[in-house]
Amino acid sequence: MKTKTIKKNILIFGLGISGMSFANYLKDKVNNLYCWDDQLGIRKKGIRLGLQIKSINNLKFQYLDYLVLSPSINHRLKTPHEVVSKALKEKVKITTDLEFLNIFQIPNFLIGVTGTNGKSTTTKFIENCLTNSKNQCIAFGNIGVPFGNIVNDLLNDDILAVEISSFQLDKIINLKFHIAVLLNISKDHLDWHGSLEEYIQSKLKIFKNQDEDCFAVICIDDKNCESIAKNFDKRFISKLIKISTKKKINNGIYLEQKNQSLMIINNLNQTKIIIEKKKLLFTRADHNYQNLLAAYTCHFLLKKNNSSFLNLVYKLKNLEHRLELVAKIKNISIFNDSKSTNINSAKNAIKSLDNIYWILGGRKKKEGIDGIQSSLKKIIKTYTFGEAGQEFNEFLKKKKIQSNKFSSLELAIENALKDSLKEKIEINILFSPACSSFDEFKNFEERGKYFKKHLKRILKNV
Repeated sequence: MKTKTIKKNILIFGLGISGMSFANYLKDKVNNLYCWDDQLGIRKKGIRLGLQIKSINNLKFQYLDYLVLSPSINHRLKTPHEVVSKALKEKVKITTDLEFLNIFQIPNFLIGVTGTNGKSTTTKFIENCLTNSKNQCIAFGNIGVPFGNIVNDLLNDDILAVEISSFQLDKIINLKFHIAVLLNISKDHLDWHGSLEEYIQSKLKIFKNQDEDCFAVICIDDKNCESIAKNFDKRFISKLIKISTKKKINNGIYLEQKNQSLMIINNLNQTKIIIEKKKLLFTRADHNYQNLLAAYTCHFLLKKNNSSFLNLVYKLKNLEHRLELVAKIKNISIFNDSKSTNINSAKNAIKSLDNIYWILGGRKKKEGIDGIQSSLKKIIKTYTFGEAGQEFNEFLKKKKIQSNKFSSLELAIENALKDSLKEKIEINILFSPACSSFDEFKNFEERGKYFKKHLKRILKNV
């Protein structure tokens, strides 16, 4: 797709994966593009790529139109990063690369997906369910594919599925999603947002620019989302579609579980779909059924028929590091759920399994693992590691769980496998950290790959 140029002066601050990709895309499409990163090595890489690297101390912010900020940088702090202070003083618009879908007036149909958990899987399910011989659906955004990577190859009839985090939503200005999906809301990133209410307000920005022709899809399985749906018409003008995997909805779409099948009941067009569980390639778990239902709803809203969805559903697979079955040995199944960076994500994984040897730890989120109590009946033993290892170990022991703390993830894996081999019953070893990865790893992907690498080595010696 040929994108028009715009007469704007732009500073990109933070040259991570998305920042660097966007800078490469943008450099010949604006009046002036300046780039900066606090890390010298990244700045040198930018220079090699032909970017104009310029210190924020040598920039005249009064002439800037946009500050494109790395999503993780908090621009709402009382004492934010210096670049934010300078931008705010000169009334420079602060946003992320995704806002340029609107600024460049990209004409494609846009689906936005947000929620505390399940965003990536749902976005990928939507991509797979909406791609066929006539149309392509492209997933990008927080899922790990930057906007700058996909925009040059777009065709006008391509559908775009965007995973968008609360950090990104907090910085949108006029970006509009034709379909906006809110999966769930639980306590997460409270250290960044300051409170649950502020976190919720960030999530709600996915609906703020929608008009009467747009759709808002909200799963009402949790109390926060149920309350948002109940009061939706007071704040927004798009068409609300309620979905649920727990409740029957007379004016929406819901999913029922049977022993051998799933049934999606669409009361908006009075149809049903029956899906055989045994044919599913992804992990059969409640949270994946929520992801599936959201994907079906987008498929329906784009006027696709049920038979085409049924043909596609049996091809859907788990994303890597999301309750991913990585090995089976004797009576033991081993799952990599490194994407579990908070307690609610870990609870979802635990809910899906029985007889669990749980490996957890890392850098503790604000809420820690408080709230896990109701899930402990499924846990046989726990193996903690990382910064939070000692605290979690003590917490779990107080809850009468057999628990041991280890100096490394590798040792936790070894001991979980060693202990589980003594069992005669079916055992599930679950690596679901319930923590961020930043004490030892760059991100959850690196952590998950480390887990699989060392598991493979350990299994060779069994």
